[in-house]
Amino acid sequence: MRALLVDDVKLDLVSRHKWIGRERVERYFTNYARLSDWFLVPAHLDGRLVLARLSVGACGATGLLHPSCLRGQRVIAIRDFRHVPYIARDARVRR
Repeated sequence: MRALLVDDVKLDLVSRHKWIGRERVERYFTNYARLSDWFLVPAHLDGRLVLARLSVGACGATGLLHPSCLRGQRVIAIRDFRHVPYIARDARVRR
């Protein structure tokens, strides 16, 4: 995911923080990399492709990362719904 970020990428950690810039957003991914009890899988929410975060042992999605805007094959904006977990309940996870 880091390789797909544009230099001026925008990250919205919904209900918490907003950051702009590749360096800051890469540090955000470093925080996720420190955790070992989760993984990402493709999912659909409202007809859009998203990444669902699954916690080991959980029955369904526990969070969503939504690469909401693309420029070609590059990610220019991400919305992370980690702190609003009820959003993930409606996602159809591909297994």
